[in-house]
Amino acid sequence: MKLLRAVRVEDCFDGSSVYRYFFDSVWSQEEIRRLGELGRLDYYPDFPRPFFRVVGPGGAQLRGVEGECSCHVVLPRQDRQEVIERLERHFS
Repeated sequence: MKLLRAVRVEDCFDGSSVYRYFFDSVWSQEEIRRLGELGRLDYYPDFPRPFFRVVGPGGAQLRGVEGECSCHVVLPRQDRQEVIERLERHFS
């Protein structure tokens, strides 16, 4: 999966920022499981719309649905640039 673009969605009261990341392909079970490299993976393949969430260092979160080509990324106030760089390396 390659990251195509990131669009800022909103800012939160706690100082974190929310982005929508768009990819060149849809989330497959294999790609979702690979997200475990980034932090604690919660994956619910039996949901009507299979949902996943990764909680990484500093409270960064990545949330999405299997079969879609985008996801939401919540970047913490602290270490934001470090988290962005880690995500870019993972998806390059």
